[in-house]
Amino acid sequence: MIGGSDIVIPTGRGIEAMDLAVRAVTRFWRGVVLEDAVSGESLPRYADIGFAGRNEILAFRDQRSAKMWDELGPDPSLNGTLIHFLLSEGELTVAVDASPSPEIKSFVDGLRRSLQQDFFAGALASEAA
Repeated sequence: MIGGSDIVIPTGRGIEAMDLAVRAVTRFWRGVVLEDAVSGESLPRYADIGFAGRNEILAFRDQRSAKMWDELGPDPSLNGTLIHFLLSEGELTVAVDASPSPEIKSFVDGLRRSLQQDFFAGALASEAA
């Protein structure tokens, strides 16, 4: 990502925010390749990811994109092929291209809405009705 853009999403959900982001990106990019950004560990199956203590995850659009990022680094030809999730106290940062595609913008907007929903309040309102 040359001149990438960091989108900070306030959330009190902790590791649940990272879990939600990774689940969402596996639906957004069916061929996604996940990697721990700190250790470089490949995360081949969502079901096997331990989110505790994992604060940065890279999501490459597909195997070819992951390989090209390995070879070229942040080359402009790879725009739109990587989303970087960073979890910190009270927020999830989503790093994307400086000018993300409409699809990636929509993905991030949907993720933001999902993280800002209060699932428990919704459940309580349903029960009260």
